[in-house]
Amino acid sequence: MAAVDQAQHRQQNLYWNQLIELKVACGYIRRYRDRQSVWVRRFAVLKAVASSGSIAGWAVWKDYAFIWGMIIALAQLADALSGALPFTKIHKAASEHTVALDGMFIDAQLEWEAIFAGRVADEEIANRLHRLRKAQHAAESKHFPDGLAVNQAMFDLAQREAQAYIEANYDV
Repeated sequence: MAAVDQAQHRQQNLYWNQLIELKVACGYIRRYRDRQSVWVRRFAVLKAVASSGSIAGWAVWKDYAFIWGMIIALAQLADALSGALPFTKIHKAASEHTVALDGMFIDAQLEWEAIFAGRVADEEIANRLHRLRKAQHAAESKHFPDGLAVNQAMFDLAQREAQAYIEANYDV
């Protein structure tokens, strides 16, 4: 009997599994973005300290003006290059991808409610699942055209977070 029930709800199960996968992806990319933001912040602090500290050092120890001038110049160069450095680009892409996935998840939750209630036919569920998968793929291709390496520890945390969310909100 369980196999018959499983077959009757195949499209629902597929959509549900995609919803969970999307929730995991949301948690993973948020953690990834947050990790990148730490590096972006560290770089910004380093630039500020180097620039301001050099100016203060120049004012105090004028004998080493050339050294302080070089440090200021390097800080300015770092500032100019900050948009080109990989971690700032990755942070921006991860931030945009986080917003895109969160929006998809919100929409998918609404669709799931109609699917779960039985108001959507199997063919329409398949179409909605197809659109959701394409949207996920398009977002990742747009924000990470070269792909995104998986950090297993962060992925495991995202899976546990998604599981807790699903259990709390869907009584599963």
